[in-house]
Amino acid sequence: MASGGKMKALLEAGPEERVKRRKVAFAAIPESVVSCNANECMKLLFVSSAQDMQDESQREEIMCDPQFAERIFGEDGTIYGYEGLEIDLWLQSNTFHAYVDIRFIKKVEGGKNPPTDIWSQLKKVFGDSMTDDREAFVSSLTVNSLAFEKMIKEKSEAVTKPWRIGCESADESVADKKCEVIVDEISEKSGQIVRMELTDPTVRAWHKRLNPLSLFYIEGARPIEDDDPLWEVYLALEIHDDRRKIMGFCNVYRFYHYPDSTRLRISQILVLPLYQGMGYGLHLLEAVNDTAVGRGCYDVTMEEPSINLQKLRDTMDILRLLSIPSQELKAQVEDAISDGIQRLHSRKVPNSSRPEVPEVEAASAGSSNGFRGKSSHKLTNGVKERSLLDPPKQLRDQVRNLLKINKKQFKRCWEQLLFLHLDPQDKDLQDMFQSGLIQRLNSELFGKDKELEKQAGKQIFDTENEYDSSKTFVMVRVKSKTGQVPSFETDGRSTEPAAEDKVKALQESLSEREEELYGVARDVARHCHRLGIAIPTIEHWTKPEAQNVDENSSGSSSPM
Repeated sequence: MASGGKMKALLEAGPEERVKRRKVAFAAIPESVVSCNANECMKLLFVSSAQDMQDESQREEIMCDPQFAERIFGEDGTIYGYEGLEIDLWLQSNTFHAYVDIRFIKKVEGGKNPPTDIWSQLKKVFGDSMTDDREAFVSSLTVNSLAFEKMIKEKSEAVTKPWRIGCESADESVADKKCEVIVDEISEKSGQIVRMELTDPTVRAWHKRLNPLSLFYIEGARPIEDDDPLWEVYLALEIHDDRRKIMGFCNVYRFYHYPDSTRLRISQILVLPLYQGMGYGLHLLEAVNDTAVGRGCYDVTMEEPSINLQKLRDTMDILRLLSIPSQELKAQVEDAISDGIQRLHSRKVPNSSRPEVPEVEAASAGSSNGFRGKSSHKLTNGVKERSLLDPPKQLRDQVRNLLKINKKQFKRCWEQLLFLHLDPQDKDLQDMFQSGLIQRLNSELFGKDKELEKQAGKQIFDTENEYDSSKTFVMVRVKSKTGQVPSFETDGRSTEPAAEDKVKALQESLSEREEELYGVARDVARHCHRLGIAIPTIEHWTKPEAQNVDENSSGSSSPM
């Protein structure tokens, strides 16, 4: 209510003045002042001891921003109803118990959007592992750490030997044996990959506290169903004075592969933001691949990798292909690469002799990238002969059997291997390689009808097992009485894109693929130079001008 003096002034004023004063007196605070994006007002802090929370000078070293907090606070990630909002989410760095500290200047009611219930939204994600009692959180750090150490010693299995922290960077390979140390030297900082299965209740309870990190740092991630016994988790640990800190993790599912094998599927992989760029992602990937080889699995697959994760995977697999332990298979790979380059040579046409045909421009190409930027070859739909850039089928099967590289991934690596062996001075050869890229991309983008026909004849049936019948199924291919696969129907409208849309889509896809090829070529050549692996174009790819081209072309939603 207005005071006596203010009320008298309002009564004495005219009608227009009273309206004006009323508007001024009750003007709302702009929503931009009382709302903020969760990624901007929230900080995650990873702590190992009470000292980490008390030492403000160390805050920047243990703090990082979330990337996908909108997964918790709605589609756009906006938090409403608070002026000067700051949220500190403290996480214990090995058990992931959480303490949340919510601070603001004032809470504003009555706005267009009601104030967000921050505590409830976070509680839905972290459950009983989160508290707002700072003293209780600090007092539990030591007890929680001891329980974690006990779990690791009793429930985990070492997948790698320890390596010295600091002698290896993201630019170096696990293959560098000088980084290995023995367990007796554990007083030094060392790293190690261990594996745990989620069949144990203690491990599952710990993993439930780990799950929320995926929501903050992996785009589109969902918590896994950790009550399924076929899940296992790989941990990248830093070990110092017999204490362990988690640097990153990888969730892997053991899929059945007909008739009597298993394939490992990497569902989520994350190196915590504080420890990215130190090689832990590479260690985790190699640990999963080594496990697949040791178990005799069918192959290893990956669920929707980010750009940077795919680049890391490509680099690792290409280095494995260039240093295959089997001399016989290594010779076959080298011969097949030579044959692949020869096929490109035999198909290339001098630029002056090429017919006038529609061109596809490479948006990212240019003199710095080596490609001319155009390919004077017609777009093709469903070429029956083996594609210019396809590997030999027999070699593909042999590589899968030995290295567990799946068919789709091996095709990517094969393109990269051919690209690495192109003569940088032979522009016609490079154009022919680009033509092969366009051929493949055109088939992938616009050859979907056949894939739809394949899917139309498939049906899924639930099956029972000892674990949970609702989570197991069999897919079968069904044929009609005539022996034909049932066809799929459309609504009669044409789904064929316009020619200009095709060209635009191809330009974008070609641009992206070229950037990937150049980025991986630089990384592989750098590794090869250090490890003494011979490739014909190593001098071209390790010179400074090659290293400086488009270094920042890739982003990552699942950083390494």
